Amino acid sequence: MSLKDLLTPELYDEVVHDAHDSGVEILEKEGQPLKVKCPICKKETVYDASNPFRPFCSEKCRLIDLGAWASDERVIKGRPVDEDEDGELLNDPNLRKYNFPKE
Repeated sequence: MSLKDLLTPELYDEVVHDAHDSGVEILEKEGQPLKVKCPICKKETVYDASNPFRPFCSEKCRLIDLGAWASDERVIKGRPVDEDEDGELLNDPNLRKYNFPKE
């Protein structure tokens, strides 16, 4: 069973179009499994449950990608995780203080 069998023709065309727009090349032929280009080495690889490294072609390419994330070569834009959004509220003189009874 392929992706084409699971989606409506309109949705399948949209997914294929979006994938092409994002730089992922989909190489599907009738009756054959979905194939994509490995994001690291660009080698054509099967994209289904038979490939445990998908979307990568091998464990080596998967680890190269993981290393890029771990060394901050790849990042998701946003604020740093160590930034305390509510830290300045602790110094607010209007902050209501609670005194819990000691047990």
